[in-house]
Amino acid sequence: MSQPAFTIENRPLLGKTIVVTRAQRQAGSLISRLEESGAKALEFPVIKIVPPESFAAMDNSIARLNSFDWVIFTSVNGVEYFWQRLEVLGKTAAAFENLKVCAIGPATADALTRRGVTPALVPQKFVAEGILEDLGGVAGQRFLLPRAELAREALLEGLEAGGATVEQLVAYRTVVADAGGSLDAAQLVKLLEKGRVDLVTFTSSSTVRFFAARLAVVSEKPLPDLLSKTLVACIGPVTAGTARELGLRVGLAAPEFTIDHLVQAIVDYYKE
Repeated sequence: MSQPAFTIENRPLLGKTIVVTRAQRQAGSLISRLEESGAKALEFPVIKIVPPESFAAMDNSIARLNSFDWVIFTSVNGVEYFWQRLEVLGKTAAAFENLKVCAIGPATADALTRRGVTPALVPQKFVAEGILEDLGGVAGQRFLLPRAELAREALLEGLEAGGATVEQLVAYRTVVADAGGSLDAAQLVKLLEKGRVDLVTFTSSSTVRFFAARLAVVSEKPLPDLLSKTLVACIGPVTAGTARELGLRVGLAAPEFTIDHLVQAIVDYYKE
């Protein structure tokens, strides 16, 4: 008789039910990793990534790329949507030859590398403050920031305070996803009320806020009450801070802001 591929010992999340709130087209890797570790992963996408309402600003900035010293990408989504317009305008990675490019973390850096651009900087801390620390003096330099429509102002304000000229543009938008996944909001509320969800994962502040918005439509209970029996896991201090602002109990946060580190943090938590 052949041996099973997994044992209880090497499937540390066996018996755990974990909700994944990422955008549906990005949730696959997290769901797969959780299921490989034994968890029952419930897909409940709360955000949807969509293009900007107009491409005019992005096209204008791409046409003037050589007028900037730095381009800073703060997400994989920013890279993907920027590249779509780059290609529409007939340009390639060669457009970045005389520029320095910063990627906020390894996933964003990988998205650039796969497209032929090697980042000059990947900060040690994968947040805006980490970029500012590692950039050093920025006075007199010109920066382009392609990012989400609703983004933290810390990076913009820090660069401008240091004497840089900054042009930011909307590369994509995050909106509430009102459908999709393996269960709807009413079903999730029932599971939460019965204490049948062990953990909810959040990968951005938007996922926290939109999660709250979706559940508020079908339940009058305050969010902290709904999740009183459920642990919260976050990527990064900014996301964790947003969750705490809404009164949620953040049980763990990934030490590095990647899906792999989030899964490892969850596994380590339950092993202990």
